[in-house]
Amino acid sequence: MLMMTTPSSAEALEQVGSGRRIQPYRAIHKGLRQLMMRTLNLAATLDASLPDERDQLAAAVEEMLRTCADHLEHENTYFHAPLQQRAERAVLAFEDDHQQHLASIEELRKRIAVIKLGTDDVRQHAYALYLELTRFVAENLEHMADEETQLTLALWQHFSDEEIEGFENRLRASLTPQENAYYLRWIAAGSDATELADIARQARASMPADAFAGICALLSDVLPAPRWTRLARELGVPPVPGFVSV
Repeated sequence: MLMMTTPSSAEALEQVGSGRRIQPYRAIHKGLRQLMMRTLNLAATLDASLPDERDQLAAAVEEMLRTCADHLEHENTYFHAPLQQRAERAVLAFEDDHQQHLASIEELRKRIAVIKLGTDDVRQHAYALYLELTRFVAENLEHMADEETQLTLALWQHFSDEEIEGFENRLRASLTPQENAYYLRWIAAGSDATELADIARQARASMPADAFAGICALLSDVLPAPRWTRLARELGVPPVPGFVSV
């Protein structure tokens, strides 16, 4: 019987880093890291005496928590479930992490509810929230890095690129246009120029021209002007959506 060995973290990082296959966790995790860093920074700089800032932070934290919870469900349904059928042990630790993350999300929501009350000890609660968010983000950063290495290798071992692409397509098809646009905004904010160009080319190949024009408009809105101009030039589209390039 052939015994399967699990590569070390360093080996997995090297194999994925030099691989040329589909990496299903890469883009969305880059976007989630941007969202988490934005939220953590808001918590760090909060003036808890100001109701408007407390409300802004509460909305930002809830957005992050909702997005993280949805992301866990997406992974469980479209990637971990099929992998579990072929290599159950590969996902066990990650499923345990997901359950812990969901518990942490509920605790953070309780903390936010207390902060919104604006009681006399709100600064203490705000600092406690900041520390809890720091731990939550740190745990998620490590978890996502492990998924992008160990679980990516497991998917490569047990599925073809065509099958993995099928998982991705089913996930995208399950999202509303608004949800797809939301995730693309964060992915664009966290991706490098080459990754963005690849994402845009894949979108162009899979959608009508008017839909792709909407993607370009979204990217031009999200990206700093120099980054969008370079991307538009590489894609051969007008830097200003709706204008005709010359």
